[in-house]
Amino acid sequence: MKEPDFAPTDIGLIPTDIEYQIEHPCKGSFQHCDGIHFVGVDNGKNWLDLCINKIQENLAVVWIHLKLSNGDEFILPGGPDLRTPYIDSEGLFYARGLQIRCLSPLRKWRISFNGLLLHCNSKNSEKNNTNIVHVKFSFIWLSMARGREANIDFNCKDLAKAFANASHDIGFKDMECFYTMQNRYEQWGQLMGTIHVKGREEEELYLWCCRTRIADRPLWDEDVSIASLYIYFKDGFPLRVDSISVKNFISNYIYAHSTSPTGGLEDVTECNFDFNDLQRNKKSNFSFKCWKKNCTGTIEFNKNENYVNLGLCLEWTMVLKSFKILLDNGDEGFGVLHLGMRSKSDVKSTFDPPPILLIDKKKSCASKNVVLLNEDECKNSAVAGGKGCSLALLSELSEKERLFYVPKGFVVTTTAFESHIKCNKTVNYAIQRLAEVSGEKIKGDLKNECVKCIEEFQSSKMSDSLKTEIRDVLLYLYESVEHVRFSVRSSACGEDSEDLSAAGQMLTVLGVRGINNITDAVIKCWSSKFGYEAVQYARQNGQSIKSSMAVVIQEMVPSEVSGVLFTVDPVTGDPSNLCITANYGLGETVVSSLAEPDTFILQRMLDNTVAIKEKTVGAKKTEIHMHVDEGTMQKTLSQESLGSCLTDERAVIIGSTGILVEDCFCAPRDIEWALHKNKLYLLQARPITTLHNETDFELIHDQDTPQKTDFEYWTRANTGEVFLGATSPLGISLVVGGMDILSHRQHLMREKLPNSKFCPYYFHILPVTHRQVTLSMLDTFYRSNQKKITNYQKAFEVALFGRAVGNEEMHKAGVKRYGYSPRSREIFVFLFLFFISFKTPKMIRNCIEKLKKYRLPRETFTNLTNTWNGLMSQILQYDEVSGVHGLATYLSSFYNLVVIHALAKGKEVWDSELYCDFANVLSSCTGIESADVPESLQELAQTIVKYYGTTFSSLTKEMAYNVLLNDKGPAGKLFKEFMIKHGHRCIKEFDVFSKSWGMEPESLIPIFQNLVASADILNLQPKKELSIADEISKLKTPLPCSRKKLLSIILPWSRNAIRHREQTKSLVIKTVDWFRQTCEQMGKLLVEEGMLPDKELVYFLTLEEIKEIMETRRPGLISKAIRRRRLQSKLDKLQFPEIIKGTPKPIEEDDDLSLYSSSFTLTGIPVCQGKVKGIARVVSTLSEASSIKNGDILITHSTDIGWSPYFPLLSGVVTVLGGLISHGAVVAREYGLPCVVGAQKAMSAFKSGDIVILDGTKGTISKISSEDG
Repeated sequence: MKEPDFAPTDIGLIPTDIEYQIEHPCKGSFQHCDGIHFVGVDNGKNWLDLCINKIQENLAVVWIHLKLSNGDEFILPGGPDLRTPYIDSEGLFYARGLQIRCLSPLRKWRISFNGLLLHCNSKNSEKNNTNIVHVKFSFIWLSMARGREANIDFNCKDLAKAFANASHDIGFKDMECFYTMQNRYEQWGQLMGTIHVKGREEEELYLWCCRTRIADRPLWDEDVSIASLYIYFKDGFPLRVDSISVKNFISNYIYAHSTSPTGGLEDVTECNFDFNDLQRNKKSNFSFKCWKKNCTGTIEFNKNENYVNLGLCLEWTMVLKSFKILLDNGDEGFGVLHLGMRSKSDVKSTFDPPPILLIDKKKSCASKNVVLLNEDECKNSAVAGGKGCSLALLSELSEKERLFYVPKGFVVTTTAFESHIKCNKTVNYAIQRLAEVSGEKIKGDLKNECVKCIEEFQSSKMSDSLKTEIRDVLLYLYESVEHVRFSVRSSACGEDSEDLSAAGQMLTVLGVRGINNITDAVIKCWSSKFGYEAVQYARQNGQSIKSSMAVVIQEMVPSEVSGVLFTVDPVTGDPSNLCITANYGLGETVVSSLAEPDTFILQRMLDNTVAIKEKTVGAKKTEIHMHVDEGTMQKTLSQESLGSCLTDERAVIIGSTGILVEDCFCAPRDIEWALHKNKLYLLQARPITTLHNETDFELIHDQDTPQKTDFEYWTRANTGEVFLGATSPLGISLVVGGMDILSHRQHLMREKLPNSKFCPYYFHILPVTHRQVTLSMLDTFYRSNQKKITNYQKAFEVALFGRAVGNEEMHKAGVKRYGYSPRSREIFVFLFLFFISFKTPKMIRNCIEKLKKYRLPRETFTNLTNTWNGLMSQILQYDEVSGVHGLATYLSSFYNLVVIHALAKGKEVWDSELYCDFANVLSSCTGIESADVPESLQELAQTIVKYYGTTFSSLTKEMAYNVLLNDKGPAGKLFKEFMIKHGHRCIKEFDVFSKSWGMEPESLIPIFQNLVASADILNLQPKKELSIADEISKLKTPLPCSRKKLLSIILPWSRNAIRHREQTKSLVIKTVDWFRQTCEQMGKLLVEEGMLPDKELVYFLTLEEIKEIMETRRPGLISKAIRRRRLQSKLDKLQFPEIIKGTPKPIEEDDDLSLYSSSFTLTGIPVCQGKVKGIARVVSTLSEASSIKNGDILITHSTDIGWSPYFPLLSGVVTVLGGLISHGAVVAREYGLPCVVGAQKAMSAFKSGDIVILDGTKGTISKISSEDG
């Protein structure tokens, strides 16, 4: 197929490499600030202002200001000096418990905080630094606009004016200085998440938020004054204004911008406010020009102010104030002011940096086979593994701060491990085979392969040269090796990291004596990497089982008391509570839970001192200590030993040492320690990996679309059928994302808007909530407005809802966002319609020919790179075919408008009689693609009955499938033809997670068997299409001749448009099926490469996440996918109001049938006439459809193509969702089945077995009695 002009990165479906580069933390030498800043507000007086800004190597400024609607304020303690030590993290900003990670460049970020904040209110201020509380919050930031670069996207007139008024002539250095001071970009979006303050209920917050990515020259380098206003108006328009003055340079340069309704950039000019006025007064006047309007208003500040001092020497002060703004036209907004200037007086520094920062070099490099713990080369996890690296860093700290000791030792490096495998071919082969079985490339028992691999490893011999190196190091460190006991511990790459703990997965050998025993223990540790538990752990976290490892060899500490220290609460992450567990002897009883230890809870003070808060003495019945000869032994403690094994004084020393280690690593730590002869030894210090886990709220909403206002109008009408239930994350990012970007482009094209108004960073037309796809009414129906709701808008609503649902509130919201549509645009739209009415049929024929010639090149999908590239190329095909389908749908909607306009004959109110006539006119159309599915199945079932009789229905599924597959007669021929024509279709066919009929043809067999068993299967007759004249003569609405003439002209076009719409929809599904097959292969290859433990998980990752896993194997994405899959069935069952206003909340289904009497009537929208009495069959999901019997009246939430095979069995259809163009309505009309859509509460009011009367003319369904009653 010919590719369109756009690549997936060009249209914004996936980020570009440049976007990744600019969004992630900077790497390499430090030459400018590197930070991220968020300011969020809502209409309920909640606001959040937080920032991490790296101002020099290993130093950052961090602030958090949180105010809740009840008046409570929370800030980071220690202000106004908020400088903090900083260690670069891979792909995220992290400091002082605040973690900010880019999930998708320019589209999605995650903010997580787990730490202590100072609670400020009228009785308690920052000055006394009391009332410190534990606060946890996590937010997803979702973009809803393009980014604006301050040093590029400025107003030339405003800048020229500022330069013209400069105090001296502007030179190159001045321009360069000014440019680097403005090196940042800003982007508006929405924060949604939860906050939990200790002792309170969790609270959900939705904040409109400006995000700033900082990469500029520090403002405090110059004498700069700046006022920054972050404003969000209730009607959905943001405003960002800066006033900048530089001493001896420029004064009051104002830089301002906003966004357009489509997410593009919007200039703001003629801003006017007084910098000094903002400093002095509670109120300030403000004016600006935007959206072609002059706006004036008043800013009213809240009385509370917060201060932050910035700069290397705290030479710059920033004031933070929240405010309300009211424009003269009545528009109301909320915001935050940042007021920055040179500090007027010296600020006392409270910054107390740690003695040293412990940083893992994390660089792969050639190394020696053996390195000492105190060598620099050992401070690299790629060389020494995770455990070895952390011990080397602790050794460095112990030499600088004599609070603790690290036992002497060395590391057998990853180089030695890899060399050993390379030199032992049988070991290499065993590992390769294990990897293939683990990745399901070949069949085999994983446990058995692990056993074989370990046996091969342990039967291998260590090289003489490595033995010699180990011996030499031992003799260098110790005078007499034979009298020293050693611990030999595994240290895998990735172990004890921020993302992966791998605790207890590999072997530790204790109490080893003698060189030969040490080398044997090294071999055992190496082999333990291929134990079943270790392999499964690696698989479950997407890590290669062939990754490298090291081994740590240290002198054993014959400890009297040992234990574990968590520098924060291990359950909640509360930093104010340190937790120590301790027991007599070696620490194995504690880490392996062999005995109930003593537990100490230490209270951390603001100055990092600690005190005993709580102590629990455990029943320490077991102790492990070193054996006299070798190894360890376990013994039962006497009654006298059951008191506390640790004094309070020692507990405080251990806690204080833990805080020092935490400070030097810049993150909380899980520390193993031991006491011997009153000396404290640290044996391990690893990150605590659970402090920033995603909440269920995040996983439910991480695919959501941001809401611009509190009065957005979304609906599941139509999309609830097309995207039935919850769609998988991969389906959302691939199928829905592609469709939305295309629709967004088409809207801009029809409205003749420039490319600067295009924004691919969020879904405009098809917003998502709770993984369910909706339709934005304001951005579709109410995008083109007149003084009143137009018939065009009503016709769209009737097509989707079965009736006009719009009201003046919706209309006003649409006008507020998009204004009134100019006459020129309407003329252009009609010219566009005229053009595409002739062009579309040819485009459809071209698409059909191209798709016929195309064959999915599955034979090339042998590796991940080829498969990924194949998927990217298919996106371009999908884009092209979807474009044609969009035009066909648009054209069909236009003809529907003309038809209903002709029928309405000027009616102000459209009644049920009009809807019935409209439905009947549509029902006369035959030859619709989606209706061909049940017709073809019916024909096939009739043929099966003729040649095989009803005995076919009694065969097993496998036998019946083989009968059709091997049949050479008419039945086999029809089956093959059906699969060729419709094999790409299925239930939830727009979701790549679903399996198409072509991928699982056996799934159709039960349907064939039900049809074959139907008593009326041979009597079913195909529907005949009525002539135009006959259809017009049947209308109930009296029409003048001119209207009838118009209908006779337009109805043939309308019928063809319906056929084209359904035909192109099938073509779109064909391309989605290629996605589906390619994604299935992608999942299989990811499993083969050890990047996923289960191929199904690929559907619970987004496109970008799949790419990230291919590049980095980040284990956090695997756990996220697993949890997303777990939530899918729950989200699939959620139901929403027909029209969702504001923040989407699922409705609670009322299951209490006692609310309904023994006989009652519900009313919906009639879409196909007729009256029938029968048994109700209430079906929630297609998996329950096997209960459908011949003659049943189906009651369900909505239907898609997957339901089509059951229509020949039905006598009527009722759906909760739907309109005149919904799948159920289209197929019901094809079969002449009475059909009512939009019957709210039908799923809970009726139950299977009820005797009901369905009236498709009146739009009612009435319960008469129960089948069992």
